[in-house]
Amino acid sequence: MADAKPKDETPGKPPKARKGGMLKTLGLGLAFILAAGAAGLGATVGVLKFGSSYLPGKAAESGHAPSTASLVLPIEYVEIDTPFTSNLVDTGRYLQVRLSVGTTAGPAVVAAVTRHKPAIISAVLGVLGEATEADVADRAAKDAMRVKVREAINAVLRGRGVAGAVDEVFFTSLVIQ
Repeated sequence: MADAKPKDETPGKPPKARKGGMLKTLGLGLAFILAAGAAGLGATVGVLKFGSSYLPGKAAESGHAPSTASLVLPIEYVEIDTPFTSNLVDTGRYLQVRLSVGTTAGPAVVAAVTRHKPAIISAVLGVLGEATEADVADRAAKDAMRVKVREAINAVLRGRGVAGAVDEVFFTSLVIQ
C-alpha cells in the first residue's frame, strides 16, 4: 500500500496551524504586561510611602541617609535567667517569677540590660519584696506588677546613662506557694 497522506494536507496548501498558538502568545504577553505594571505600581507606592531616599543611590545624591526616626526597629527580647523569689508581704506565701524584657531601642539597650544585670535583679527584687497577695491575684493585678517591674528596670538603665528603655516585661514563669 502507498503512503497515506493525512486528509488535511493537499498539495500547494500550507499545513494547518495548531489551535491555541495565538492564544498562548497573547496570554504570555498579557502576563508580562501585568507583571511589569505590578512592579511599577509597587515602586510608585514605595516611593510615595517611604520617599525617594530609599531608592538605591538616592541617599547619596540627596546628601543624607534615611532618617532612623521614621524606621521601626524590630523588638528584641532578653531573658533574665535568674529566678526571682520573694515573700509576699501580707501572707506566709512566696512568689517566684522568671521574666524576659522586650525593647525596640536597639542593640545598645540589649547590651545594657546584660551589662547591668545585677542592678536590674536588685531593682526587681525590691519591687517583688513589696508585693501582696492582691498584687498577683488576677491578670489585671499581674499586668500592673509587670508595669512596676518595667519602671524599676528603666530607672536602673536611666541611672546608668542608657539612652532608650525596655518597652515590655514578660513573666515567663510565675508561681505562688
